[in-house]
Amino acid sequence: MFNRLLFFFISISLFLTTTHASDLKGDEMIALGNFAIEQQLEVENWQVTIKESITVHKGEQLVEQLKDEFPHEKKTDEKSIKYIFKNDHKTNGIDVLYKVILPIESSSQAEIIALLEGADWSEEIKETYITTKNEIVHKLFTKLAQSYTCLNSLDNDIINSDVFIENAINYFNLRHTTTQYDNIAKSTIKKSFYGYTDLWDDFYSVNDKPINVQIAIIEDKAGNEKYTIGTPILIHEY
Repeated sequence: MFNRLLFFFISISLFLTTTHASDLKGDEMIALGNFAIEQQLEVENWQVTIKESITVHKGEQLVEQLKDEFPHEKKTDEKSIKYIFKNDHKTNGIDVLYKVILPIESSSQAEIIALLEGADWSEEIKETYITTKNEIVHKLFTKLAQSYTCLNSLDNDIINSDVFIENAINYFNLRHTTTQYDNIAKSTIKKSFYGYTDLWDDFYSVNDKPINVQIAIIEDKAGNEKYTIGTPILIHEY
């Protein structure tokens, strides 16, 4: 009987370990969402940005395709024409925005951008996110697309910034870590932390070190902190 119970608990342990590793190895947003839930973080918002350079002809085709589906806004400057399409039908708290950028000079490439964002994270939202992202990638992008993911969480009584970073190091098994302090006047970024994990393929090289995880500690005028974690680097798209 004891041997059977021991085998049962070992099997459960291996299952949980395998499942956790599988979740981390997969979609970056799901990994960041799981991290937030496990650390009992209060999620303020999250974003997933998918970008790809395309031909001007392909960009013009996508503009016409998206015009048939969504209302749009057109902005022009000296370098490009930007079409912004907003899906007004929010699904389970997820907003989706598309942007097609056509260059003024025909010799340059166009760009297609999709932005998925939400103000919370849960198992239900995760399922909607998976379905929504898969549909977008299948419809608009190829394997050459680049993806950027970030999650913003609010300060709470459970953890501070040092604990947040330490937990992230352990959770994602980060290496090649670097910390930078921002001394620029009026900057809201108090500290930036960089690291590398083997979980995801994409990375950037900084000072001959690979990085694909960035954490920013942001402080408002009242001294309240916000923690932003992203991969492979933090960007913000509108």
